[in-house]
Amino acid sequence: MKKIAIVYGSASNGVQKKALEVLSRELLDYTVEYPTCIAAGQPIDESLFSQFIYVGTKENNPAFAALEQHPTAPEGYVITVKDGVAYIEGYDDAGVLYGCVDFYAKYVTTVEFTHKSQPYWKNPFENDVVFPDFELASAPSIKNRGLWTWGHVIYDYRSYIDNMVKLKMNTVIIWNDFLPVNISEITQYAHDSGIKVILGYAWGWEDGAANFKINELDQTSIKVVEQYKRDYLPLDIDGIYFQSVTETSKEELDGVMIAEAVTNFVNKTAAEIFKLKPDLELQFGLHATSVKNKLEYIKNTDPRIRILWENCGVFPFGYIPKSKIERFDEVKDFVCNIARLRGEEERFGVVTKAFTKLAWDEFEHQRGSYFLGTSSDAIQKNRIVRKHKTWKYVQAYWLTYAPRAYEMIRAMKEATGGDMYCTALVEDGLFEKDLQYIVALYGEMLWNTDGNIEDMITEVALRDDVTFA
Repeated sequence: MKKIAIVYGSASNGVQKKALEVLSRELLDYTVEYPTCIAAGQPIDESLFSQFIYVGTKENNPAFAALEQHPTAPEGYVITVKDGVAYIEGYDDAGVLYGCVDFYAKYVTTVEFTHKSQPYWKNPFENDVVFPDFELASAPSIKNRGLWTWGHVIYDYRSYIDNMVKLKMNTVIIWNDFLPVNISEITQYAHDSGIKVILGYAWGWEDGAANFKINELDQTSIKVVEQYKRDYLPLDIDGIYFQSVTETSKEELDGVMIAEAVTNFVNKTAAEIFKLKPDLELQFGLHATSVKNKLEYIKNTDPRIRILWENCGVFPFGYIPKSKIERFDEVKDFVCNIARLRGEEERFGVVTKAFTKLAWDEFEHQRGSYFLGTSSDAIQKNRIVRKHKTWKYVQAYWLTYAPRAYEMIRAMKEATGGDMYCTALVEDGLFEKDLQYIVALYGEMLWNTDGNIEDMITEVALRDDVTFA
């Protein structure tokens, strides 16, 4: 078995340290011992190693100076294999991380599965295997890629984040009734993994329409700002996501037009919050169901606020993946129109669905602060078993409709140039324990909107770290 040396540019930075961890863990699946990690510039006894992998950026690893091609976009990377030596060069810290992820996902698997007779596979790190020359330059098509979830159904926050890293995702939106006790530790772990943390809470509407008073929005605004000041302003988070009055199919509530009232309320509340933190990434989770015919009001939303549209119509926006898609083109046109609703400086995003979600018939609100993502192994194993058939169900329809999801993502990229948030609702499905194939496929769709969906389906399926339900 080959003795592997990883020559790295930096391990003091949290994200580049994560890159080394990811690469070492991936390679350990093929070798009998951990790769040896050596800082660039340190003396190396080359006789001790039979495989060298250089990792880092042009600024911190001299090995990249002689290469002809360098990453040219944020979070991008270039993987080069030349004369059996591998180079993983990132544009920045995140590019190093994603290059290490894809060295396994896009290169090692191609070397692994190149044999024409059974068993079709050979360990690429055996001594008689010579790495073929290779070059891949890649950068994300969608700027902000991630997941949306209620916090109390993250059972292991470290593993949840680790699986997001494997999908090259860089943002997580976590919704809570109450702020978790350990949110600072969660945020730090996410940041060290190249992931932004957006925390969500309700701007009114906490328990739905039954207890909401649309004529008392002024008092609600005061409460929302006080909650932000008390709970969220002191935190090292990357943004706030909120929902308000729009999660209903009605256009009016108590005789008041929802689209007009919510726009005025949101603008007034946001203005006070921006006084406290002018550069805040503030996201309005807006359900299209109640406002889709009243966009002239929504157009007046403060341009500093990013709108994340939800419930826009058929797959991939509906909770249930088994939905008729005859109206797909109509929904695609609607989504592209709202992407341009507020002009060239539009701050646009979406929350797609059709994966796993909360079982609302069993749901109870969290009534106080708690430790997020620290449940026992026994609870997690039990949940995996309970969720198996749910994953099997949604997987069946994603396998059918995946090209449609890709078509929607490509249309949104074209409408925005990729400068948007695209997040998927993936909650209460033990994503942290089983990296489901269809979520991995979705992640690849967000990364590369210029690919071939058939090739993508095959490429993701060959990965050992994904699970089929």
